[in-house]
Amino acid sequence: MGFAHQQLRDKALLALEEIVQEARYRRPRRSFALRFALAYLWAYAGGKRDPFDELWRALGAHKTLWSLSACERALSEIYRALGVARDEEVANRFWRMRAEEERANP
Repeated sequence: MGFAHQQLRDKALLALEEIVQEARYRRPRRSFALRFALAYLWAYAGGKRDPFDELWRALGAHKTLWSLSACERALSEIYRALGVARDEEVANRFWRMRAEEERANP
């Protein structure tokens, strides 16, 4: 796979990072864009669907104290399925952005 495929993979992962950080505050909307990102990454990984399905379920579950942990765990499994190291600084950046938005719009 060429450079363009890796760029698309990375952008799809960024979309997942963003929505997982939204799960910190509320149950995120499971949009068509999310479905597309998950389907693309599953096709890219070429393996089992389990981690992708698990993130889908975790994002749709009712908000609890453990919601974010379930989403984070599922996203980490997706990174493993893709053979890509998860950059914690990216997740932290999305967390800070989401926290600023929440403070500005309570």
